[in-house]
Amino acid sequence: MKLLHTKDGVSFVRHRAFAHRFLLPIGEYVNWKLQHEWDDYNELYHAVNFIEQLSAIDGLWLEPHTLEKEGKLMGVLFIVGGMLEKLGDAKKLDEGTLLLKYFHIVSKGNGYGSYWLQRVIVPHYRERGFRAIAISSSHPKSFNFYSKLAQETASYYKASDNGIYQRPCKSFELSLLP
Repeated sequence: MKLLHTKDGVSFVRHRAFAHRFLLPIGEYVNWKLQHEWDDYNELYHAVNFIEQLSAIDGLWLEPHTLEKEGKLMGVLFIVGGMLEKLGDAKKLDEGTLLLKYFHIVSKGNGYGSYWLQRVIVPHYRERGFRAIAISSSHPKSFNFYSKLAQETASYYKASDNGIYQRPCKSFELSLLP
């Protein structure tokens, strides 16, 4: 664990290894969707499968990042690097590009997300020599957020878990270059 930054009592932490507690913000989001009957896409299920997939592929690495306040986990995001072409859907990404996966913050609308990306994540990985972070989202409410920080690279649809809904998706590239 490495504390990367603090602001107003909020800690931005990078971890060396995955811990199951990092899934809590994703689980809270899935619970909100169930309560509001938003759709049937279960990010928690997909995140667990993704983590299992990563652990079985040589040449890939995962760095979990958390947002914490007073010992409470408030957010999570995963950065994936290495031989991304082994994931299948990331063939066109070069070795200077990382993936951002499962970016979830429990308290929305406080400005933590953009601050975290712009002031913590971007400088950290820029200093390590990376040039970009690829982001894919199937949450229309997050498209505007990402479009303010990154360049849109694709727009497409994918089926929801039960095949009833067509989920709009967008991909973005967040430049790490100064």
